[in-house]
Amino acid sequence: MRHDAPIAPAVVEQASEWLMLQWGGELQGEQRQAFARWQAADPEHRRAWQRLQQLQQTFGNVPADSARTVLRDTPDTQRRAALKLLGLLLMAGGGGYLVQRSEPWHAAFAEYRTHTGEIRHVTLSDGTRLDLNSDSAVDLRFSASERRIRLIRGEVLLTSGHDPVRPLIVETPAGDVQALGTRFAVRELPDGSRVDLYEGRLRVTPVHGAPVQMNAGDSLWFNPQQSRVLPAMSANASSWTEHRLIAERQPLGEFVAQLSRYRPGLLRCDPAVAGLLLTGVFPLNDTDAILAALERSLPVQVQAVTRYWVTIKARA
Repeated sequence: MRHDAPIAPAVVEQASEWLMLQWGGELQGEQRQAFARWQAADPEHRRAWQRLQQLQQTFGNVPADSARTVLRDTPDTQRRAALKLLGLLLMAGGGGYLVQRSEPWHAAFAEYRTHTGEIRHVTLSDGTRLDLNSDSAVDLRFSASERRIRLIRGEVLLTSGHDPVRPLIVETPAGDVQALGTRFAVRELPDGSRVDLYEGRLRVTPVHGAPVQMNAGDSLWFNPQQSRVLPAMSANASSWTEHRLIAERQPLGEFVAQLSRYRPGLLRCDPAVAGLLLTGVFPLNDTDAILAALERSLPVQVQAVTRYWVTIKARA
């Protein structure tokens, strides 16, 4: 792999978490041992950390004591957001020009955005209801001829307002999703985009592919070249708009993957317990309470190296 190749966003976030602990003076004892294990686990972990050290040297005129003071005096959500912005340089391969052209850069300055764990509801000027899921970002491009919403990151659910003249279009890197009197969700994935249609009809047009018509109840994955029909969505797929997750005999691994979107840091499920079935309603306002509920209802335990590195494993 090229030394300057972009680093995976998940690895960048983990490295930023360790940086936060180091700057906060908390990388001691067991935490330091856990940090050493993290570095040894994957060459990409070491590369991300080395890149962060290079970045710190670039900004070496900022005294470490001052950095620690700022981190201690800054609210947690703002502190984490600042560290994520530092991580943008890592994902861009170290080039400032590339950073400005990257998805994280645009997300940081998007017209509407949410932080990890935040869900936001917005009514747009045309009456369209826009629900933004955790860690999502959009820009609006409304004109006399169309209502265009650019999905930069994450997931949105839209209930389109009535406008017989201007079509409502969600733009993704994979292509356009045009509403035809509709309630639908669009989510950005690492390999393309996912669309779930709850009401009405949609036309999905990949950048270099043929248009696809969707009817209520359909789900579709697409990238710039092609599209693929997905299994029907769960009846509870949009429960996040009500600030909760609903599981009905859902495999624990799937549930934890969903929950990880609302919790900063790394949350993983040991494969040994990933197949356990879970049923329940879980409010998203307190993810620590959800983890405690999992321990009460299933034969699992929550192992936390830090609050930002948590594994769910079989109860000892």
